Amino acid sequence: MVEIKVRLQINTSQERVWGIISNIDNDPDFWRGITSVRNISRDGNVITREIVLGTTNKCIQRLVIYPKEEISIRWIKGVITGTKTILLTPIGHATLLEVQMNYKFSSVGNLASKRLATLFQNEAELAVELIKEKSEWHERHIPMKTKKSWAV
Repeated sequence: MVEIKVRLQINTSQERVWGIISNIDNDPDFWRGITSVRNISRDGNVITREIVLGTTNKCIQRLVIYPKEEISIRWIKGVITGTKTILLTPIGHATLLEVQMNYKFSSVGNLASKRLATLFQNEAELAVELIKEKSEWHERHIPMKTKKSWAV
C-alpha cells in the first residue's frame, strides 16, 4: 500500500478553488497520468467514470462529490485499487488544498511499488501546484492604464 499526502495553501477563496477542481472532466489538465476521462453514469453526487492512464490502462473510478469540501475517488477496477481524496478547507481569505492517496498496484513487486510511489507523489505535487496556479491567476491581473495620446 502506498500512502501519499500533499497539502498547499492557495491564496484565493474556497469557491474559486472548488470551481476548478469540481470540473472533473478537466482532470487530465492537472493529473498528468490521466490521458482521458469518460463519464459512465451519474446518480446525484455519485459519478462512475472510466479513465485511461498513459495510453492503454483503463480504470474505473467512483467519485462522490461533497460540494465545496471534498471529492472522494475510489478506484474500483484496473491496475490501481485504492482511494484519492481531495479536500478543501477555508483559511481566512485563503484555502488549504489537501490530496490524500492510498493506492495498491496489482502485480507489482516492492521495488516497482517504490518507484510508483515516487511517481504518484510527484504527480500529486504537480497537480496541486497547477490547481494553485489556475486558482490564483485572476488575482495577479495587471491593471490597465488609460493612454492619453497615441504614437503615430
